[in-house]
Amino acid sequence: MNIIMTGHHGYIGSHLAPYLEEKGHIVYGYNGDVRKFNSRYHRYGFDMVIHLAALVGVRKSLDEQEEYWDVNVNGTKAVFDWCKEHNAKCLYASSSNAIEWWTNPYAMTKKVNEHDGKDFVGFRPHTVFPGREDMLYDRMKNNPKSVKYINSQHCRDWTHIEDLCSGLFTLIENYDIIVGKVIDIGTGESISLKEVAAKMMPMYAPQINFANPPHERVTTCADTTILKELGWTPKQPRVVLK
Repeated sequence: MNIIMTGHHGYIGSHLAPYLEEKGHIVYGYNGDVRKFNSRYHRYGFDMVIHLAALVGVRKSLDEQEEYWDVNVNGTKAVFDWCKEHNAKCLYASSSNAIEWWTNPYAMTKKVNEHDGKDFVGFRPHTVFPGREDMLYDRMKNNPKSVKYINSQHCRDWTHIEDLCSGLFTLIENYDIIVGKVIDIGTGESISLKEVAAKMMPMYAPQINFANPPHERVTTCADTTILKELGWTPKQPRVVLK
């Protein structure tokens, strides 16, 4: 299958593209502004767009609401319109935040994507690790003193990047029977951030924040029912064992 991928330089895209190429797919990276995704790409005969490009982050979205809407909603609509015009499949990234879409502007943009993407397949990646060097897991592992506080109430479904890639491959392989669905990818198990931090940083104790920050979900946990029905299960160890 010929695939064009937006956001291919991002953390997920940079792992997913070579994974799919090893499975025999041809993957091209899209380097332009996603809001200008247009028909000139039709000549390459793409069978599918994997749409990963987005502005991410809950806290930043509070300060840049219009920009988030423009990129995440209008940009995604441009991709959807292109796919409809050229009869191409689309696998697009939503977010686990979309489940509680009213909590912040980022979550709201992703919920709109799910509403607009009913002709395609969406996925909600849960907390992916190891992640970029600026993300919490990597900081706990390699730069613990950069972690100033831990939210005591937060529990997350920590999902290894290799499991995410295999889950996305499963969705691609079964695309035609799951059109219109938005599918969680995770372990189906939520683990306390305090537990992870204690094991990752045994010699360093950051401040514990007992109040839940506004606009953030307290607990995330993937519903893996559909993926398991498709034969997928996570293979990587629990995050606290890494």
